[in-house]
Amino acid sequence: MKKITIALGALTIALLVGCGGGGEKAISDPTPPVIGTPAVTREAGTQNVLVQVQVFDVGSGVAQATALAVGLDPTRVPVSLQLVPRQTEQYQATLPADTVRLTVRAVDRNGNTAESAEIRVPPPGPPF
Repeated sequence: MKKITIALGALTIALLVGCGGGGEKAISDPTPPVIGTPAVTREAGTQNVLVQVQVFDVGSGVAQATALAVGLDPTRVPVSLQLVPRQTEQYQATLPADTVRLTVRAVDRNGNTAESAEIRVPPPGPPF
C-alpha cells in the first residue's frame, strides 16, 4: 500500500509540473494583436488629442495598448491606452495638445507585438 501511495504522489507531481502550473504563457499564441484604425479628435477648449481604437487578440488576450505620440520633438512618447468602461476591446487616451502624429502599439499576453500605421493628427482649431 505504501508503494502505491508513493507512486501516485510522484505521478501527481509529474502531471502538475508537466502542465506548466497555469502560467500566463500557457496558451500557444504566435499571432500578434489586431489594431483597428485609430479615431483621432481634438477636445474643445484644451485642444488635447483624444485617441480611441479597437484592439483585440483572439489567442492570449491583450496585455497592453500604448499610443506613441510625436509632438514638435521627434521623440515618440508612450501614453498608456485605457479600456473604455462598459466597452469591449475599445481603448482610449488623451494626448498632449502639441501631438502632431501617433502610432498605436499593442502587446498580447504571450509578448507578440503589433503597431499601427502612423496617423497624422488634425491641427488645432482657431485661435491657435
